[in-house]
Amino acid sequence: MYTNTVSGQVVRQNPLKLQPPRSRNDLVPRDVFCRRVEESRANLVLVTAPAGYGKSTALSLLFRHLEEQGHIVGWLTIEPSDNDVGRLAQYLWLSLGSVLPDSGVKLVETPLLDTASATANGLAYELLDALAMLEAPFSLFIDEFEHITSPDVMTFITDLVAGLNEGQRVILGSRHKTMLPLGRMRVQGKLLEMEASELRFSTEETRSYILSRLKIELLPADLAKLQEGTDGWAAALQLTTAALMGQANPSLLLQGLSGPSRGLADYLAEDVLSRLPERQRFFLIQSSMFESFCPDMCNVVFECADSAELIAQTERDNLFLQIIDADGQWYRYHPLFRDFLQSQLANIRNVEELLKQWHLRSAKWLDQARRGIQAIEHALAAGAPELAAELMAARAADFVHTGQLRVVSQWIESLPDAVVKQNLPLAIAGAYSMVFLHKYKEAGRLLAFLKSEIDNSPQHKHDLLVLEIMLGAWSDHLPEAVKTAANEVENLTDAPPYVVGLIRNAAAYHAIAIGDYFTAHQHLVIAKRLLEPINAIHALSYSQCFEGVIDMLQGNVIQANARFNATLTNIIGAGYRFTNSTAVAAAHLIEALYESNDLDSAEILVSDYLPLIRDCCLPDDLITTYRIAARILFIRGKQSEALETLDYLQDMGDLRGIPRLAAAARQGKLRLALRAGDFAAANRLLTLISSNDIWDQWKELSPYGDDIDDPFIARTRIALVSGTGPSMLSELQDAIRLAEASNRTRRSMRLRCLLAQALESARRRPQALDLLEKTLALAHPKGLFRVFADDSWLLAPLLETLELRSQIVPRAYITELIKASAANNVAYLPSTPSAMIGRTEEGGLSQRELQILRLVAEGSSNKELSRKLFVSENTVETHLRRIYSKLGTKNRTQAVSKARDKGII
Repeated sequence: MYTNTVSGQVVRQNPLKLQPPRSRNDLVPRDVFCRRVEESRANLVLVTAPAGYGKSTALSLLFRHLEEQGHIVGWLTIEPSDNDVGRLAQYLWLSLGSVLPDSGVKLVETPLLDTASATANGLAYELLDALAMLEAPFSLFIDEFEHITSPDVMTFITDLVAGLNEGQRVILGSRHKTMLPLGRMRVQGKLLEMEASELRFSTEETRSYILSRLKIELLPADLAKLQEGTDGWAAALQLTTAALMGQANPSLLLQGLSGPSRGLADYLAEDVLSRLPERQRFFLIQSSMFESFCPDMCNVVFECADSAELIAQTERDNLFLQIIDADGQWYRYHPLFRDFLQSQLANIRNVEELLKQWHLRSAKWLDQARRGIQAIEHALAAGAPELAAELMAARAADFVHTGQLRVVSQWIESLPDAVVKQNLPLAIAGAYSMVFLHKYKEAGRLLAFLKSEIDNSPQHKHDLLVLEIMLGAWSDHLPEAVKTAANEVENLTDAPPYVVGLIRNAAAYHAIAIGDYFTAHQHLVIAKRLLEPINAIHALSYSQCFEGVIDMLQGNVIQANARFNATLTNIIGAGYRFTNSTAVAAAHLIEALYESNDLDSAEILVSDYLPLIRDCCLPDDLITTYRIAARILFIRGKQSEALETLDYLQDMGDLRGIPRLAAAARQGKLRLALRAGDFAAANRLLTLISSNDIWDQWKELSPYGDDIDDPFIARTRIALVSGTGPSMLSELQDAIRLAEASNRTRRSMRLRCLLAQALESARRRPQALDLLEKTLALAHPKGLFRVFADDSWLLAPLLETLELRSQIVPRAYITELIKASAANNVAYLPSTPSAMIGRTEEGGLSQRELQILRLVAEGSSNKELSRKLFVSENTVETHLRRIYSKLGTKNRTQAVSKARDKGII
C-alpha cells in the first residue's frame, strides 16, 4: 500500500465514453436544432427528452457539425460510476485534452496517503482552475446525464458552468430534468433549454428519413398517417421503418399506429423481432444483457462463433444498434429496444441459471480486456462476490490514488462483510476511501476487520497503524490517535520511512498539545529527514506546518506567516495546486494572514481553498478556517453570510459526528449574538458549547483550534458585555498563568487583553492601561493584531488613551487597532462580495477577477498580484486582459475608473 504506483493497467480509462456514437452517413440533418444551439450565447445547453426522441443522435450530429467547422469539441457519455467527482474530473480532462494541459495526475511511486489526488475533489479543482484560464471557445458534450445523482457532482458541474467565458458551452443530454440549480442562469440568459418537442421530426424530415432508409416515397396519405401516428418520435419512426421493410402494403401497417407511446414501441419491436430468423432473434435477446458488447466477448460468453455475422446483419436491418467506437467493434442497443429485448429475455427457460453463467464469463473476459468496472458489475450480477472482491482488490488501491473514492466505497458496500474480511488489501483501500469521504463509522467497521485478521497478515500491520491514527485524527478522536502514535514511535524499526514520518508527526502533535515544544521539534526534525528524500509531500506539509503551529502558539506570527507561505509556495511550485497538501498549508496560512490583519490575502485564500480544506483537513484546520471566513464576512458587512458559514460548520460537525466542529460554530454565533446585544441567545449557546461530553477527552490536551476561542473565553466575553466583567478577574489571572506555563503566548495575549477590559469594567483604568500597554509592546514585534481587534468589547477608550500617551507602542499600530475595533468590530474596510461565493455576476466579472481588480485599485503591481494569488505573472496578465475586455477598457487606470463608476468596487 505504501509503494504502489498508479499502473496504466488498473486505471486505464474507457475510450468509448469519450466519443459520440458513430453516425450513419445517411442520417437526416437536424439543421434547426443545430442552428438554434449555434446562435445561442448560452453557456449551458440542456437537451431533455425521454428515450427514443433522438437526443443522442441530435447531439452527435451537432458534435460532428461543430467539429467539421473547426470548433473545439469534447464528448463524454456518462455512466452510473461517474457519480464520483474524482472519476468524472479525469474523464472531463481527457474529453478536452486538446486544449487543456496535462491533468497533473502525478503517476509516481508514492504512498497512498500522500498521492496528489488522494482527495476526490483535488483534480476537480485543478480542472476548474485550468478552464478559468482557457480563453478559446469550446463545446463540451455530456450525454446521459440522467445517471448523475450525486450532489457533489451536481455542485461540480454547476461550478464548471459558472466559470465559463463567452463562446464556451456545456451541452448536457438527459432523459429527465436535472437537479442543477438553473434559476440564476435562466434569468441571466445563460441557459438554453430544449425539450422533446424540439427533437420531433417535421413532416419533411420524416419523408427524408423514410426515403433514405426504404428508398421509396410514401403516398401523401401514408406519410400524413405516419407523421400523425408517431408525432415525429424518432424511435417509433425507426421501428416503423424496420417493420415496413419487405411490406407490400405499407398502408396496412400504418393503420395500426395510434400515437407515440411505449406500447407502440413494443408493438413495432415485436413485429420486427417476429420476422427475424430464429438464430438472429435469440442472439438479440441474449446480447440485451449487455450495456455494450463486441463480437469477441459475445463469442466467449455465449459459446458461439457467429457473433460478428449476427451483429453485422442486425446493423444492416437497422435494428437500433449503435456503433460506439471509432473502430466499429463495440455496440449497444437503443435503450427502448434493449428494454423490449430484456422483457423477452425474462421468458427464456432457465434464464436465471443461464444469466449467471453468462455474467460469470463476461466478468472474466472483461477482466482480461482490462475493463475492470464492467467486469466487477458482471461478477456481482453473477452472484459471485468472491470473484468481484478479487477484481476489486486488484484495482482498489489505484482507484484511491486517482481520487475515485466513491467507486471504491460503493464496491465495499456491495459485498458481504465476510467477503471483505477475507480480502485485506481491499479492506485497507476501502478504509482509506471511507476516511477520505468522512464515512468514519464505515471506516471503523473496516478497521475492526483488519484488527481481527492482522495476526494472519503481518505485512499489513503498518497499514493498520496508519489507519488507526488517521481515523482518530480525522474523526476528532485525536487524543487516542496521538497516544497511539506516542506509544508506537520507538517500535518502528521495520516500518517504511513514510510510516515513521507520519507517526513522528502525530507524536509531535501530542507534544504540541501538552506544551512540550522541544520534544515536538525533535519529532519533526526526524519526520522531515525521512520524508524529504521520498518526496512525501502531504506528510511533509504537516511536518512543516506543525513547526508553524508552534510559532503561532508562541505568538510569533511573522515567523509563522513566512513558514506557511514558503510551504504553500513550494507545494504549488512543484505542480500541486489543489491537493491535500495545499489545503493543509493554505488553512494555516489563512490563519497567519488573518492574525496579521492582511484580510485581503486571507480572503483570497479562503475563496480559493475553503472547499478543499473542508474535504481534506483535520478538525482543527476546519475550525480555524471557517471561523476566519465568518469573521471576514462579518467585517465586510455580510452578517447573514457569516451566519450561513457558521451554520455550514455546525452542520458538518453534526453530519460527521464531530461535536467540536458544532461547538466552534456555536462559539462564533455566540460572538455575533453579543455584537447584536442578544444576551439570552449568547447564554444559551454558552451552555451548549460547555458540555462535558465535548471536552472530556481533551482534559489532558489543549486542542489547537480552540486555543484562543474556548468556553472560558466565551464566558468572559459575556461577562464583559453584560457588565459583570469584574467577576472574571481572578479566573483570568489564573488562566494567564496557566497559558504562560504551557508556552501558549498567543492565548496569554488574548487573555491579557480580556483582563485589561475586565479591569476597565472594574473602574481600575490605571492598571488596565498598564497591562494593555505592556501586552501590546510585546505583541507588536511578533505581528499579533486580530487577537486584540476581535475581542475589543471595552477596548476603545483604553486604546484611545494609549494612542496619545504611549512611549513604548508604535502609534500607527494603536491607530490601526482602533480602526479595526470601531463600530462593533465592523472594520473600516469597504464592503466586498462574499468570499464564500465561488462566482459573482457583478459586471460579468468572476470572483477571481473582482479580487484582482480590487488589488489593482489598491496599487498592487503584477508581481505583487502574483505573490498574493500564488499564480504566475503570465496568469495575472491573462486575468487583466479578460477584465479589460469585459469592461471595455484598455489599461489598469481605465478599468479601475470604470469599475468604480459601475459600483463594482
